[in-house]
Amino acid sequence: MWQDPIVEEIHKIREALAAQFQYDVQALGKFFQAQQQAEHREVVTRAPRRVPIAAHSLLPTPDQAEPPLAGDAR
Repeated sequence: MWQDPIVEEIHKIREALAAQFQYDVQALGKFFQAQQQAEHREVVTRAPRRVPIAAHSLLPTPDQAEPPLAGDAR
C-alpha cells in the first residue's frame, strides 16, 4: 500500500507531542492554548451546540403518510 510521506511525518510529530505530555489530552490542550497566547493568536471559545432532534421524532406516526418537513406545521 502506498504511504504519503507528509502524512507519515504528521503521524510522527503527533506521536512525539503525545509522548512529551504522557498522552494527557488536557495537558496537551493547555500547551497549545499557551502557545497561541504567546504568539498573540486569538483563542476562540465557541458556545455549546444544541442537541439535534432525536431521529425517532422524524419518523412518521401511524396517521401520517410521510415524515413532516422542517418548518412544516402539521
